[in-house]
Amino acid sequence: MSDTTGVEWHDVPTSVRAAVDRALNRHQRDALSEVEQILNAALRVAVRVSPAEPKVADIVAEAGTSNQTFYRYFAGKNELMHAVLERGIMLVNSYLRHQMAKHSEPVGQLTAWVEGMIAQITRPTVAQQGTTVNRLLARAGESAPGRAALDGQLGDLLIAPLTAAGRPRPDLDARVIQDAVLGAMQRHVEPGTIPDEDEQRHLVDFCVAVIERPPAGRGE
Repeated sequence: MSDTTGVEWHDVPTSVRAAVDRALNRHQRDALSEVEQILNAALRVAVRVSPAEPKVADIVAEAGTSNQTFYRYFAGKNELMHAVLERGIMLVNSYLRHQMAKHSEPVGQLTAWVEGMIAQITRPTVAQQGTTVNRLLARAGESAPGRAALDGQLGDLLIAPLTAAGRPRPDLDARVIQDAVLGAMQRHVEPGTIPDEDEQRHLVDFCVAVIERPPAGRGE
């Protein structure tokens, strides 16, 4: 019986493909678990030592892993912290989707989005984590376009309700609302303050007014 060296993938028997797929799936799950451990450890260490810089050695020790494993997945600390930020944006995105899904009308969905965003700075633990990661990325020279693209993923959630509300340019409306909310949040992030109830309500009402009022015609 000859070996299969040099055989093209499409010529490999189905049983062999299945065996390879199972092995790859196991490796993928193991790799994902290792990366999650490192990301969680990085966030804990970064918050604990803030405003100082976290050390890779401390992150590795916190994760209970090795330098070899760390550098298998990340080129360095800056790449790691960007991954922490990306995962954070993904979790916020999922949270906002969940909150918006509780409402069927555009006003309720937009309100849920704004309130969900504000919650990211009114919950102490979440706010501290976000501030720490943003500070580290700013020191590392995280590009504005790169961060804007991540924030844009959150703003994109507004396009559907704005479209349903009959807005002629829901994409532009979404960016304006996103910028207004992120700008209001940023004023509180660095000093570590929290917007009071009046400010939160005003921000919600301001954004909701976009879809409660018909768009003005050009030249009006």
